[in-house]
Amino acid sequence: MHSLRTVVPRLSLLLCLPLVACGDSSGNVTDSGPGTTAGPATLTEPTGPGPTTTSAGPTTDTPTTSASTLGTDTATGTETAADTVATDTSPGTDSTDGTVTDTTGPQTTTGTDTGNGVLDINPKDITLEIIDGAIITQAYTATYNGVDVTGDVAWSYNKPEIGEIQLNAEFIPTGAMGGTGTLKATYQAAQAETSVSVKIIKKIDPGMMEPGWGNPVGPDPSMTIVYPYNETVFPLKVAAPVVQWNNVQNGDQYKLHISEQFYDYTIYFSTNVPARHLIDAAEWIAISESGQGAQSDPISFELQRKSGNNVYESVKQTWRMAQARLPGRVYYWELPSQCGGGNGRVLSIKPSEAQANEFFQPGFCWGCHTVSRDGRTVAAVADNGNIPFPTFTIDISQEPGVYGNIQPQPGRGGTFSAFNHDGTKLLQSNDPIDAINSVLRVIDTMNGAILNPNVLQPGCGEPAWSPDGLKIAATCGYEDAGWTFDANNADLVVADVNPDGITVSNQKVIVPKANGAGRPAYPNFSPGNEWLVFGRPTQGSRSTGNGKLFLVGVEGNDLVTLEKASSDNKSFNPTFAPLRAGGYFWVVFMSRRDYGNTLVGANRQQLWITAINDPPNAGTDPSNPPFYVRGQEDCALSENAYFAPDPCIEEPNKVCESGIDCCSGHCIQMGELKVCGEKGPCSEAGNACESDADCCEPGTPCVDGYCQQIFPQ
Repeated sequence: MHSLRTVVPRLSLLLCLPLVACGDSSGNVTDSGPGTTAGPATLTEPTGPGPTTTSAGPTTDTPTTSASTLGTDTATGTETAADTVATDTSPGTDSTDGTVTDTTGPQTTTGTDTGNGVLDINPKDITLEIIDGAIITQAYTATYNGVDVTGDVAWSYNKPEIGEIQLNAEFIPTGAMGGTGTLKATYQAAQAETSVSVKIIKKIDPGMMEPGWGNPVGPDPSMTIVYPYNETVFPLKVAAPVVQWNNVQNGDQYKLHISEQFYDYTIYFSTNVPARHLIDAAEWIAISESGQGAQSDPISFELQRKSGNNVYESVKQTWRMAQARLPGRVYYWELPSQCGGGNGRVLSIKPSEAQANEFFQPGFCWGCHTVSRDGRTVAAVADNGNIPFPTFTIDISQEPGVYGNIQPQPGRGGTFSAFNHDGTKLLQSNDPIDAINSVLRVIDTMNGAILNPNVLQPGCGEPAWSPDGLKIAATCGYEDAGWTFDANNADLVVADVNPDGITVSNQKVIVPKANGAGRPAYPNFSPGNEWLVFGRPTQGSRSTGNGKLFLVGVEGNDLVTLEKASSDNKSFNPTFAPLRAGGYFWVVFMSRRDYGNTLVGANRQQLWITAINDPPNAGTDPSNPPFYVRGQEDCALSENAYFAPDPCIEEPNKVCESGIDCCSGHCIQMGELKVCGEKGPCSEAGNACESDADCCEPGTPCVDGYCQQIFPQ
């Protein structure tokens, strides 16, 4: 939720892939098991922020092979700064450094007639253009029945990241972000509001290449963009993509242009092959957060090439930016593969950071992990010479993680598992190297005691537990001996959890084994409990053969292939992010596809994320082209990703972004910061709820247990 700064006159405010004996799932290793007073309205010379400094120039993305810092990107570039020029900001006038556009058509300003008069704001519905960092401002007036009351109203602007209204009723953009917000004036019982928009226009040209950029001779005869994909949907705060393209020459020059409604960015540079450009992180954040909606304000991406004396037409793509962050991190099993020796291990990675973290080092090969819904506990199994593989838990609320309530113990274990809604129970496949006899058990996470030794029937594995704790899913009906993940036949089964929390009823096959190539594998529930994603590998449930991703309702309804996400036919093991964000579900999965021109022909599974339209349209593919999760070791095999929130913050008054960050479920605005706290009379946007009635704002419904803003598409 955006904070609301109010300016009040004369008043100061305070405010695993199957763990196969830590071997390569492709079979490369032997398989042995698993604000302020407003004054008179005047036009003033700006004294706001100065020039912005932007990192520019060609960059490269070079992964490392360090065990502690993985996938670090290196970048080279030149910093530039634009001089700030003060300009008259009267509405409707132009400036060499910025413009003010006064809309004279239909206006959105509204005034409330209290019976005694009408409050009006001027100017109305303007857009300020900030060109190369030169900040321009706008003075406002407020009249009540035609009488100037500017110094007596309370002013507020609801997008402080875009700009703020000052003591003298002057609006000053931050210059960091574009977009549109609402300026509101309150006088006695009357209110009026209008829109104020800011557009950022920026050009980076450290090599002074622009003067030699002539008219295009025609379409580019060879250049192709190989990453990102056209029509990719990104969330906010995801690490900037490395743009990659082929069929060009060393020393070619480029003009990269990214534009949307309120942000326009151009950079000139030269690079050699393989041709890549890491978009500057600060610019990517500004571009992302200046967007107005994934569908309503798409990002236009153009890459234009100059080779020799020939300038070619741009190669174009469209990207889309969902206006919400993707909370949490991905926990995944990594096998070294080409990175060298060592055991399999579980790493975590935040899609926003592009750096993997080895959060726990037990000293042996481990995997087949899952994570509790509050993000504080990992359950996994150890390949330490014992069969079944001993189960243990890790307290990841500490850094680094430490052993939890269950430590590895011979005779108590299995393979894959899933936590219930509150983390008190674990549903685990015992996997006795005999798929036909594999059973699911419920384990007490406080002490490892078995609460139910056989939840369904023999021949079941790969369990999932719904976020509300009311359903489980699994694959059942294995017809082969050996490991469950080598079984080529299985049904996707769903059952209701009884009130005792350890038994089930109403078992139902929702996807039969014969319904398509391969078999259902590794189901996972959506954050709202209504959908399951799963893969259909053609070699058991391994990620070694072919594989597509699927979505199905928990009653077996609306089964659909996620074709855009898994068009490579080498995609496996999907899991949902813990919350919907910006109008989409988000799913992380493994794919052996090429990653641009960085991983070509390696056939090595890596983490990718796709946006799933919410709601999915019945009978049509709701997925979107995926993006690569930066920060993985690209020499390794990434397997069995599990998306979970960050460990929630227990202490009050700690800085947070939204309710999912706090164990209380509530992230409260305190002055300029948001901190963990307790629920007030109602739940603010982003905070925990049980129903729509809990949420403060009528247009902010309770979705996935949190009041979520409805963002434009």
